[in-house]
Amino acid sequence: MSIFAGARKCDLKILAEKLGETVKDSHKLKDLKKIILASKEYDEESAKEWMNTIINERKEREENERRNEEIQIAEQKRQEEIAERRLFCAWRDITIHLDWFVTLICFM
Repeated sequence: MSIFAGARKCDLKILAEKLGETVKDSHKLKDLKKIILASKEYDEESAKEWMNTIINERKEREENERRNEEIQIAEQKRQEEIAERRLFCAWRDITIHLDWFVTLICFM
C-alpha cells in the first residue's frame, strides 16, 4: 500500500515540510509526491508513520469542526425556539388582558 493512500494535498504539504522541503501552494499533488520521494530525509517507514499521524490529526480536526458546527446549529435552533415561546407567551398575555378588559367593559 502506498504511503500516500488517503492523503490529501494539505497532508502531503505538511509531510514535505517535515522532511525539510520547501513547498508552494502552486505545487500539484503529483509534484508533492515527487518532492517527498526525492527528499534526502525520506525514509519509507518514518514517512508512513508521519503520514498516518498527519492524516489522523486532520481527520480529528475535521470531526471536531463538524461537531462544533452541529453544536452551533443546535444552539441556534434552541435560541429560535426560546424566541418563539416568548412571542407566544406575549401574545397569550395580551389575549388574557384583552379578554379581561372586554369583560370589564361589558359589566360597566
